[in-house]
Amino acid sequence: MKRLILPIALVSVCMSGAFAQERLVKGRVLDEAGEPLAGATVIFKGTQNGTAADENGNFQISVTESNAVLVVSYYGMLDQEVAAGASAGDLRVVLKASGGNQLAGVVVTALGIKRSEKSLGYATQQVSKDQLENARANNVVDALAGKVAGVRVNQQSGGVGGSSKIVIRGASSFDKVSAPLFVIDGVPISNSAQGPTNSGIGVDYGNRASDINPDDIESMTVLKGPAATAQYGSLAKDGAIIITTKRGAKNSPLSVSLNSSVRWERILVTPKLQDQYAQGNYGIYSLRYANGWGPKISDMAGMTVKDYLGRDVTLQAHPNNIENFFQTGRTTINDIAVSGGGAQADYRIGFNALNSQGIVMNQELNRYGLSTNVGYKFNDKFSSRFTLNYSNSNSNGRPVQSSNNPNVLGSSIYAIPITVDVNDLKDNYIDEFGNQNNMTEDRTGNNPYWILNKNLNGNKLNRFLGSTSLEYKATDWLTFSNNFGFDMYMENRLGVVRKGTAGDLLGSYISTDIFQKRFNNDLMATAQKDINEDWNLRAMLGTNILDRRTDVTGIAGSNFLMDDKNGVFRPGNTETVVATRSYLNSRLVSFYGELAASYKDMLFLSVTGRNDLASSLVFTGNYSYFYPSVSGAFVFTELMKDKKILSYGKLRASWAQVGSDADPYGTLLTYNPLTAYFVQFSLPGNFPFLGNGAYEQSRILPTENLKPQIAASTEVGTDLRFFGNKIGLDVTYYTTTTRNQIMSITVPASTGFFVKQINAGSITNRGWEAMLRVSPFADNAGGFKWDFMANFSRNRQVVNELDGQLEEYSVQSGWSGLQIKAPVGGSFGLYGTKWKRSPDGQFIINSATGLRELEQNQFIGSVIPDFMLGINNNFSYKGFRLGVLIDIRQGGVFYSGTVSGLRSSGMAYETMENRDATFIDKGVNDNGDGTYSPNETPVQSMQDFWGRYGATANTEGNVFDASFVKLREVVFAYTFPEKFRPFKKAIKGLELGLEGRNLWLIQSHVPHVDPEMSYFGAGSVGDGVEFNSFPATASYGLNLKIKF
Repeated sequence: MKRLILPIALVSVCMSGAFAQERLVKGRVLDEAGEPLAGATVIFKGTQNGTAADENGNFQISVTESNAVLVVSYYGMLDQEVAAGASAGDLRVVLKASGGNQLAGVVVTALGIKRSEKSLGYATQQVSKDQLENARANNVVDALAGKVAGVRVNQQSGGVGGSSKIVIRGASSFDKVSAPLFVIDGVPISNSAQGPTNSGIGVDYGNRASDINPDDIESMTVLKGPAATAQYGSLAKDGAIIITTKRGAKNSPLSVSLNSSVRWERILVTPKLQDQYAQGNYGIYSLRYANGWGPKISDMAGMTVKDYLGRDVTLQAHPNNIENFFQTGRTTINDIAVSGGGAQADYRIGFNALNSQGIVMNQELNRYGLSTNVGYKFNDKFSSRFTLNYSNSNSNGRPVQSSNNPNVLGSSIYAIPITVDVNDLKDNYIDEFGNQNNMTEDRTGNNPYWILNKNLNGNKLNRFLGSTSLEYKATDWLTFSNNFGFDMYMENRLGVVRKGTAGDLLGSYISTDIFQKRFNNDLMATAQKDINEDWNLRAMLGTNILDRRTDVTGIAGSNFLMDDKNGVFRPGNTETVVATRSYLNSRLVSFYGELAASYKDMLFLSVTGRNDLASSLVFTGNYSYFYPSVSGAFVFTELMKDKKILSYGKLRASWAQVGSDADPYGTLLTYNPLTAYFVQFSLPGNFPFLGNGAYEQSRILPTENLKPQIAASTEVGTDLRFFGNKIGLDVTYYTTTTRNQIMSITVPASTGFFVKQINAGSITNRGWEAMLRVSPFADNAGGFKWDFMANFSRNRQVVNELDGQLEEYSVQSGWSGLQIKAPVGGSFGLYGTKWKRSPDGQFIINSATGLRELEQNQFIGSVIPDFMLGINNNFSYKGFRLGVLIDIRQGGVFYSGTVSGLRSSGMAYETMENRDATFIDKGVNDNGDGTYSPNETPVQSMQDFWGRYGATANTEGNVFDASFVKLREVVFAYTFPEKFRPFKKAIKGLELGLEGRNLWLIQSHVPHVDPEMSYFGAGSVGDGVEFNSFPATASYGLNLKIKF
């Protein structure tokens, strides 16, 4: 605190002024129909200070000047100036429609500071509460898909509570996921997502941003570049999502709002299977195989064979097996909120419940939340605000997705022979003794209904997050504030493999307890003053302390001692028990500041600086690092008299640096006590052994001089509005280079370590973003309106260098040689086995087998899309409204493990071709002397061909163009006018609508699966790969909104 006294005193001397008498001006903002405009912005003319109207359109603002003028604005409306002088009473502001977005609105920026949008020298994009509440997503991350330029969202799975990955302006790191920081009411929160292999069983337990209730959000601001996020430091190196929650309004009566939805889910992409061939091998029926390589069903007419239960049956196809296996899921979302306020206080209390039944049996998620937001103004100088959010989640039946795991549901479902009726399988998944009825006679595969009923994976989570903020206005131009926030959660995960499961006959379980907490505190002093009619100056100094801790404890037991049917999943009930614990503690202490000036409300300049002290680098001597930013904006239309064509024009530019620290303990030699050991060609054992314990040193060789990563960014852009704001165009060009990358490189085994962390390599992301808004009928008050918005982004990633010796670096690995690599001079790409080709590009065919030859470790394609485009249309007419969002992604490659399994097993529809004919693959034979001749060798069977083509070890055979076009959201609703509302005195608002999400995959180049799936998930660097992912869903349903 002593460090702040002198700077604050200097600011006070330079900007001193007399006290002014504060007055509280109240008002309400309405549209021409008399409906409240929630979120309308109210700022002092010529400044960047202001507030926003609550959900009832009410606002209040402290005024010190006798001739104060307020500027009131709202999306699609004309700005209105209102006198707020000494004689002004309660204000009633009615805004007229104009079309387009009014850029004078208030935007929530870094540290929760509200700024005039026209003053910003960098690109931001807001998502309103209406956009979040329409067709509400179960995961708030999914609500951003297709709505924000430069933002890419991928689901990991379609299971209830599945995680979603979000990346802004491309991946910037080799070893760390490039995820934005989530901030709620000025407090950074965790969006952690344990990877699919954590907890040992490949289950997607979701990302923590999914705990956020969309109905509690007033607005979301997406800060994209380092200039926008520099004041958040290393946590926001890859962008930030700034969330402002809803609050009540002072001097307003009690208001109750209800938002209720019921939706049904179905599988979005149903694999197309062949229905002509039974299980077997090379055309011969056999119960040893769960596949489609047996005889043709029509050739077995009149013959009986043994089925999986030993019954004599006549073979017949069951082409609707997939449709019958997946049920219709159901989700209900209910939210109720109470808000209001008195002369000094405002409050809002909300309760929400999400209850979801998945598209397979025994899959469910129940999430409940309670939120509180209370503000109190003690006097004209001192005010406070308190927020608290509690979330409780319970889930069961979370699917396993990966490979080499007995519980993988996807491969078990799609391996069901077409001659086996899934309803019969469901009724007979166990025998009279409770043992599994396997689909194959050698018990190599699991009955999917055994997995769904016996081998369940679930989690229980309790999360608390909140904040306490205090604000003291020492003078009319000097304000002190402190914001303390916390975020903590406790989670238990349990994964079970019952006795009798193929691949783990004696059974096992894994129980994991996760505790994570964050304490954050920001202390700030802000001074702002109008020097004269033209100039406004602002200065801010602050300090931040962020403490983070993660503690993970796991118990893995295998080989159950007694019958586990009663759920005795305890260490004492297994022969082998392995206990593990890991924890991470870190502290970041920061000092930051900003100097800003504006001239005639058209020229704006801001300079920021931040210095971080990172505990993770304290032993390297590089724990203190400083990074600055500068941004400016010029509203050039303020100099124009004729604005009939160009209504608004703004140029902006920024440059910034952001530092990033290392993981805790990465620079230290650490030791971990062991609980078990394994020796090749011997039996495993546990510690202590003969009374002695054992310790294992870390596998990372400590680096004494490790430095922080540095990201430097330059951005330029423009905002243009035409014809009275009926057309708007926002264009941005950016380039960001992240250097001093903290990489893990392999070291010789003789060192006693596996890898060493070094500073090396750099990645550049550069690209274009454009947003087009068109509102041609905005002036048609009460009549037909059409609002069109498109956002386009194109990012180019280049790996500039590695450590000087490497030409490529593996950022993620899969199975059978599949890797995501970063090559020098290229972008993150998919590597693996590839078809061998002649110099002129023809496939090289083995002259003996007729099958294509392969070569290892080859580049197949970039996993980065060429561009993304979101198209949003909103139509309204006399209370009716229709919204349609289309999401387009072009370019990149996609590997599908599901397609691999379907083709190699002979279950995919395309494997029927040429089964009864001779097939010669197109290509050439290598003559061994540098010459090639056309291939004339037929394949011995299509089973061999597809076994080779679709094998997991053959990467290219299962790679496709990742482009897609998807109908992301549809909303059709009707708002009842007052004369049609029942109980008019009680009901102040009523809307009934239809809604849907992910309704239609309009175009895709990937067969059988949704190309948006991602196995690597929200906690991983890799993209463009799915391994037996649980299928994505389409949802449709009803929505009811009531205000009392």
